[in-house]
Amino acid sequence: MKKNKLSENHHCIPQFYLNRFGVRQNNGSYNIHIYNKNKGKEFTNSVSNISFVKGYNTVKIDGVETDAFEQLHNSVFEKGYSKRLKNVVSELEMFFKEWMAINCLSVEKRKELDMPKIFSLENKAFLSFLLAYFILRSKRARFFGEAAYDKVYNMVDRMYDTMKLDRNKFEENVLEVLGTRENLKLINIMSSFNKESIMKLANYLYKHSWNIGYNRSNHLLYTCDSAHALTTIKEDYPEIYGVGYASLGSMIMFPLTPRICILMYDPIQLQKDKKIVIDCNYVYLDEEHVKFINENIVFDAVDEVYSQDGDWEILNNYYSREKIPLGHKPFSVE
Repeated sequence: MKKNKLSENHHCIPQFYLNRFGVRQNNGSYNIHIYNKNKGKEFTNSVSNISFVKGYNTVKIDGVETDAFEQLHNSVFEKGYSKRLKNVVSELEMFFKEWMAINCLSVEKRKELDMPKIFSLENKAFLSFLLAYFILRSKRARFFGEAAYDKVYNMVDRMYDTMKLDRNKFEENVLEVLGTRENLKLINIMSSFNKESIMKLANYLYKHSWNIGYNRSNHLLYTCDSAHALTTIKEDYPEIYGVGYASLGSMIMFPLTPRICILMYDPIQLQKDKKIVIDCNYVYLDEEHVKFINENIVFDAVDEVYSQDGDWEILNNYYSREKIPLGHKPFSVE
């Protein structure tokens, strides 16, 4: 029996999402501008040739390698959910397009647009689910788990040296405590395809207060190989604690296109600070808003930041001002 050839280039962030930040070519592919954080270099490439890791979702089951999880991703997300995202984005683009041209519309249409309009809860639930999947599948989630594994492994290794323990038992004890890296990889993959895991994170995102922002600045929105940015709106939050999805005052930015971004605010912190964010409301983003979003996107990128037009002014100014080192990662394991 002929063995099926395994796929190799597994995209950490789906291509159907990144295509929205690229420019369509005559052959149907999308070109996108890339900034590599490890090399400090800018270049242009096809979306199909970026943001992937070879064999990212290939695992061994009963001694046999399989890319079944990647095939599942292609059939469910790249083909199915891409169509749903296209419909959601089209609705948003049409709404903002009409708003921008309100003076050219009929009296009836202007009255309709003047009426309070809220982003549908159905679309909010879908985007919550989509972002949750992106987060669990992302380089950030995978690499943070591996960094934590290496940290504990090295701690145990040093302990054996310090206490002069029997090295014959080292691998056995490490395996008992940590498991293998292959086991860790399988756990990470399973969580990103596990409906319960996705829904748990999606429910957390859904409970945030959302604004749907439209970019009216002179700069386009970036995205990155995390597809979102995470920061805090709590002014006195100690940086040493880091920012996690359950951090008090967390704020999440999820760009859908270079012009549209979902802003998610922690409702508990908003109530504490007596601030009001109307859930699912439509808002405009000015220069300072876009600068704030893009800087956080740059910070939360693992390896690469993406731009539709290659305008790196905000990125370059941010790097210069904050003196961000080459190879900066959005996480650390202390």
